[in-house]
Amino acid sequence: MAIAAADILGAILSFGGIVIMYAVFDANIVIKIVDFLLLIGVLLITARLAMFSLRPRYVAGTNKISQIVAGIYCICLVVSSIYYMVQIFIA
Repeated sequence: MAIAAADILGAILSFGGIVIMYAVFDANIVIKIVDFLLLIGVLLITARLAMFSLRPRYVAGTNKISQIVAGIYCICLVVSSIYYMVQIFIA
């Protein structure tokens, strides 16, 4: 659960930073590139966390439902970062 909490906080902070930079600097091409690089970072980190949380574990005391929920959340973040990477250069 600590991994999921850190992932939620990191996603809020990173997507907030992307939106603020995009709004303040009026979608300059340099800002678009920086936002794209930040989204690639989010994509890589959340894809790694999704693989880590959806990996089968045979350790006693782990809750399978919390692993599934954390994995689904990470997959949703991966999909949203890909969507915003496309939208940065289309819009």
